[in-house]
Amino acid sequence: MITTRIQSTFLILFLLSSLTLQAQITRIDTITNSKKSTFSKITSPRLYTYTIGLKVFSLEEFPKILNQINSNEFVSAPLRGAFIKINDNQISYRLSADFYSDNITFNNECEDCEVATGKVKDFSGKIGFEKNFIYGMLQPYLAFDIGYRRNSFDGKVESGTIPNYTNPYNVTSLKNGFLMSPNFGLKFNPINHFTIGIETGLSLLYSYEKQERVYQDANSTRTFNDYKKWEFLLKPLSAVSIQYNFGIMY
Repeated sequence: MITTRIQSTFLILFLLSSLTLQAQITRIDTITNSKKSTFSKITSPRLYTYTIGLKVFSLEEFPKILNQINSNEFVSAPLRGAFIKINDNQISYRLSADFYSDNITFNNECEDCEVATGKVKDFSGKIGFEKNFIYGMLQPYLAFDIGYRRNSFDGKVESGTIPNYTNPYNVTSLKNGFLMSPNFGLKFNPINHFTIGIETGLSLLYSYEKQERVYQDANSTRTFNDYKKWEFLLKPLSAVSIQYNFGIMY
């Protein structure tokens, strides 16, 4: 009799505990799902299909002109270029164009040998991609570009502080080259649609150069030279950019 009562008591306790546990599991699942839904709505980043941007500033090495002294000095340039990107989740495919034009003066051959004065023009067109590490207000990324670069100089060269080092001459130099450029960047998204970007990197340039010199002598002597060479160009600030994003993915 006592054994039967004990068995009945254990059976009732087991059934009650099972019902209680099932109710708790249901409530926890409900709460968890609602929290997940709310969390995903708050933290899901807004992705855009297209981006257009303007490079408002750059600081980088330019290809060497003639036998330029201190050619590794960095050149600062406002409004350097523009680009467009097609975004696909964490990878963006980008197409960019950069242009620079300025009047320059530099020492040639040696510090006191020659002084060159003229106009330099630099153009490059690149295609590549960038991959984001994370999504959020701050987005670090890696990028890689390949493309074409054209650098030209048209000017005049005269003797420097060394008297009669050279006969004055007019010179035209033109480089056409293939470039490869790995980069690292950081994007900041203060508000929807707009992004501020900072990028640094380097360029490996293989170029074919043609130089034409016309000396200011009685015969107007003209000389031609061809060169092929590699150049390693640093870009501490390859681009400070302002970007506009549009075409919402989701």
